[in-house]
Amino acid sequence: MAEPPVVSAANIEDWDRNAAAYVAQSSDFDNPIYQQFQTVLWECLGDLRGREVLDVGCGHGWLSHAFQQAGARVLGIDGSAALLNYARATFLGVDFVQHDLATGLPPIDRSFDRVVASMVLMDLPELGPLLAAIRRVLRPDGRLIATLTHPCFFNYPRRNDPVTGRPGRLVSGYLRPRVWRVDTFGGHNHYHRSLTDYVEALRAAGLVLTRLYEPAHRLNPDAADAEDWATIPVFLLIEAAPFPH
Repeated sequence: MAEPPVVSAANIEDWDRNAAAYVAQSSDFDNPIYQQFQTVLWECLGDLRGREVLDVGCGHGWLSHAFQQAGARVLGIDGSAALLNYARATFLGVDFVQHDLATGLPPIDRSFDRVVASMVLMDLPELGPLLAAIRRVLRPDGRLIATLTHPCFFNYPRRNDPVTGRPGRLVSGYLRPRVWRVDTFGGHNHYHRSLTDYVEALRAAGLVLTRLYEPAHRLNPDAADAEDWATIPVFLLIEAAPFPH
């Protein structure tokens, strides 16, 4: 296998360095990002008893463990050795493998009913190798379920509407792919792509979009502007299936 690109290696170093902060802030079902997706995510997953599930970008493994507890046979893959050390020590009985997802997937001798990519696609410098590899291991009736930041609204500066005074986002340069350095969990690269970029990447890999969900953004419910911000989604869930041969 070719050496991973330098930018990908640097990204993995970020997550190794940020592992403790990430685990502390994203470790269970109280995770506020997960709560925005919870109902629809599990609708897409369906009954996992006896199913094969691949968790790509599994991080410290808590979702992999949740899938296992729901009856699935789970394989978790992540690029960060530090996060996987936590996963292996905490969630026994789940198989965890280290691999740079920007290069695709490691050799896998099984196929999957569900592939989950929870908050990972926007952190990868390349999508093609991973999506193509996912397509190869998905069963004909399988599904890819991915959650990610919403490219239309995430990270754009907040601005009040000059007419109504209501909260909004100042969106500029949306169609231009960019790399943003965001400070979440201690700092890491975020790869901005348009919705077209994501859908075309799925199509190129032989996957077709079957569901798109934009959850209401949850803030402190007591905040005066919480209702307005709830109308501007910061995250996105997509479900995709293999094109029929």
